[in-house]
Amino acid sequence: MTRQPYDFVAATFHFFVVVARRPVAALWIAVWQLVLIAAVVAGFLAAYWPLMVLLPDIETVHELEVLSALMQSSGLVTLMSLAAILVSLAAQGAWLRLLTRDEIRPVIPFRLGADELRLFAVNLVFTVFWFVASMGLFVAYLAGAALIGTLGGVGGIAAGALLGTFIVLFGAVALIIVCLRFAAAPALTVHDRQFRLFGAVNASGGVTGMMFLSYLALIAVWIAGATVVSLIVQIALLLAAPALLPAIMEMYGSINPDPDEVIAMMRDLLASPLVMVMLGVIVAVQLLFQIAFEGLWHGVGAYVARRDGAARAAAAPADPATASLSPAAGPAA
Repeated sequence: MTRQPYDFVAATFHFFVVVARRPVAALWIAVWQLVLIAAVVAGFLAAYWPLMVLLPDIETVHELEVLSALMQSSGLVTLMSLAAILVSLAAQGAWLRLLTRDEIRPVIPFRLGADELRLFAVNLVFTVFWFVASMGLFVAYLAGAALIGTLGGVGGIAAGALLGTFIVLFGAVALIIVCLRFAAAPALTVHDRQFRLFGAVNASGGVTGMMFLSYLALIAVWIAGATVVSLIVQIALLLAAPALLPAIMEMYGSINPDPDEVIAMMRDLLASPLVMVMLGVIVAVQLLFQIAFEGLWHGVGAYVARRDGAARAAAAPADPATASLSPAAGPAA
């Protein structure tokens, strides 16, 4: 089975390639993701509202009232935490369908179906792996510390520290390689419509080093993008300064501000159209940047999955009954 050469630019920016080809579909997924995120945030605010109501009089409120408010909040917080996980899973499924299969579900692009169930299984394996790896590194650290403690003299301590450093470096390199070999598992699972955890190892064969360079490039993109987003946030805060500064100066001018005054000040700020517009700009820019970066990060695995799928399709024997009716499929971009 011969795969097409790994195109570094196409792999690193596969997300932008797909968005350029299907801009309306990508925009529709992003809009729904923003709407659902806003709904989850509103749910968390509603969950904590009973406690927020008690804050102005927290020193005089009876403990039973606080306990009652906590009980009211706990159930909804648990429900909204589950909702946040489901929204994250549905968003991952929607984007990976677009990135791997050029597919978007009609009307509402988010689903909780077979793709998402398989993605949940893959993510669960990843979570367990990270937990085990973290515990392993912690145990190795404790073992190294115990070893150094048993060695005497400067030379023994230096030798123990050198050994510990080598173990940490070796573990870090091994962890990076394992992560790279399995990085395409979510995308390959969606692409093939079946659980393909170990299939990702074969799909990334021969291109692990190039994938590492792609992810390094994306880290550089994240640093540059975060700098731009920070600049936009600062400009937005500067534009909102005429409405923010008086309230901030009043708050900091008081040694012990009254909670009622602080809440009233926050209410007045949120009632200011300028503050609301700037707050909306800040939140929207940060969320869109997060969505774009996550799309870029998953895009590398999606490119590898499509590359592997195209090679498998080309190597599969053609069905004589349908060969004359089916157009030849070239390698996916």
